[in-house]
Order: sequence, then structure tokens, then C-alpha cells
Amino acid sequence: MKNLVYFVPAALYYTLIFIFSSRPHPIEIGVPLFDKWIHLVEFGLLGLLISFGYFKSLKSSLRIKGTLTFSSGALLGILDEVHQYFVPGRRSDILDATVDTLGIALGIFLYWYLSQKMKLKTLEKL
Repeated sequence: MKNLVYFVPAALYYTLIFIFSSRPHPIEIGVPLFDKWIHLVEFGLLGLLISFGYFKSLKSSLRIKGTLTFSSGALLGILDEVHQYFVPGRRSDILDATVDTLGIALGIFLYWYLSQKMKLKTLEKL
């Protein structure tokens, strides 16, 4: 039960995504594909936070942790697009869900990279 605390940042962040996805009119910038970059960054951070939850709470292999993170994050991205389908003034977009999933993968890689870098710094101090 105490390991669930590692998922609190991801849960709070996804709640924020859900709230902004519930707004009837998204912010329009006028730059082509700008919204896709927003999705990539938004879900990249979510992937990083979900990775923190799984990698800190499970004693499983890297493959299992990565698969669980990727699957959970991709599902949340799809759920976000389904949710937007029911919000007046919003639309559901398969390309958004695809970019969300790519962002999750990027977040997993970023978490792994940063954790490896931190391990090397710790070893250097010894």
C-alpha cells in the first residue's frame, strides 16, 4: 500500500490533463501541428511520472516495468481522446492518441536516461 504514494504525482498530473480536456474550447495558436507538440510534451511528462511510480514500487525487470508504464500511459491517452469526444466543442483524434503514446514512450526513455545518469554520479562519488 505504501508503494501507491509513488503514483500520486502521475495521478495528480493526469487529473490536470482531464480538467483541461474538459474545457469546451481548446486554445488555438494558429501554428500547424502545434497541438501535436503540446500532446507530445504533455504525455511525455505523464510517461516520466508513471515511470517513477512503477520503477520505484515494483521489484520486477526493466521490461515489465516499461511495459506496464507504456500500457498504462497509452490507455490514459486513449481515454483522454474518448473523453474529449463527449465534450462539446472538442473532438476526438486518433493522431492525438498516437502522439500521446509516443510521448509516453519518450517519458519512459527520459526516466531511464535520468536514472542511469544519477547512478553514474553516485558511483563516481564512491
